[in-house]
Amino acid sequence: MIDFRYHVVSLVAVFLALATGIVIGGFSLRGEVADQLNGQVVQLRKDKSELQNQVNQASIGGRKRDEGVAEVAPKVLAGALADKRVAIVALPDTDDALVKSVKQTVGVAGGTVTTTVSLKQQWITPQWLDSEQVRTDAAKVGIDAKSVPAERLAGAVLARSLVRPAGQEVLRDLAGSDAASVSPETAPVADAVVVVWPGMVDKDGVAKKWSASVSGMGISVDAVVGVSSGSAPSDGGSKPDALVTSLRDTPEVVSVMSTIDDGSIPIGQVGLGLAVRDELAGRSGQYGMGRDASAVVPRVSPESTPGATP
Repeated sequence: MIDFRYHVVSLVAVFLALATGIVIGGFSLRGEVADQLNGQVVQLRKDKSELQNQVNQASIGGRKRDEGVAEVAPKVLAGALADKRVAIVALPDTDDALVKSVKQTVGVAGGTVTTTVSLKQQWITPQWLDSEQVRTDAAKVGIDAKSVPAERLAGAVLARSLVRPAGQEVLRDLAGSDAASVSPETAPVADAVVVVWPGMVDKDGVAKKWSASVSGMGISVDAVVGVSSGSAPSDGGSKPDALVTSLRDTPEVVSVMSTIDDGSIPIGQVGLGLAVRDELAGRSGQYGMGRDASAVVPRVSPESTPGATP
């Protein structure tokens, strides 16, 4: 019989052989593996540098584009809104810079901003949408509250109040509510309405609720243009503005109002000025850099249509 000591010696020999193989293999492969890893690191650094250069070039190109558009904008927009009055409606969290840009664009195009209405989150709550004040104000501006969906009614009332003389009382009512602020409370009747908002993601259906209210504005008066600041930031990176997408997916809305999906950059402001001009002439379109836009901007010199003034 093979005694126990033989088994011990055999096991020790096996482990020694394994250890020796690992040591020898480690020394022989270490240089090759290290070289491969070093090569990958060098390549990754090179790729990062190239990508950073591309980002820098894109940034420089975008800045030059914006500078060029801003330089020609006054010539493109000159007289587009001559003697026209425009009211601005700002949704919650809209950057003041966007509102300022809209006012400047209207001025460059020869128009005047009559008043600015800043809506609050209370505007899309059931308590406000179903309130007696909204129904009462609807009657003041000639709207049958039963003929308009409840989620659109407040928007319809607001838009009518901005473009009709009877709306002055409604604006004063709004100024004293928890749903909006109005500045100034008394102003001339507007010819067109520009609605501005920040890029949105449809978290908890918020964008859908605002879409209903903006839709109410668009279908209730002749000239309404919606302007988004641009794409919406999210955990997964920038996404198309959910409010713009919702409006453009609603056929009865896009047929009567225009949208701009890149209002925070000069080309978007040019599009805004021309879109307001076209809305006043009975033409609607969807403009900007988004995939669902019909064009980047409206035609600078649109073809005349019956009853329209270019």
